[in-house]
Amino acid sequence: MKLVFIVKIGVLSLVAVCLSCFSGCTNTDETEFTCRAMQAEGGYGYMVLHKGDTLIRQPYIPAVGRKIAFATKEDALKVAKLVCRKLDEKQSPSISKEEITMLGIIVNRE
Repeated sequence: MKLVFIVKIGVLSLVAVCLSCFSGCTNTDETEFTCRAMQAEGGYGYMVLHKGDTLIRQPYIPAVGRKIAFATKEDALKVAKLVCRKLDEKQSPSISKEEITMLGIIVNRE
């Protein structure tokens, strides 16, 4: 009887260890990506972090063909949030000129 009890305790302990190991591997957050605005030369840019590590550092407005910083922190965050959403949906994080326009970002700065 003692042997059966010891075996049951051993099996339950093993199951508990396995469950605790695997529960640490699952992602309980809605997203693994975080977006932040940052100061850049002449304005703002953005960063996308993956589990705390910098994945993308974008000091300029993407897709415009020139090195122009975002005029406001809010504009930088609009694009950063779009990039994060795309990454969450397993899409390419690239941004087009059309998306910049749809977000209401004005690029015509000299």
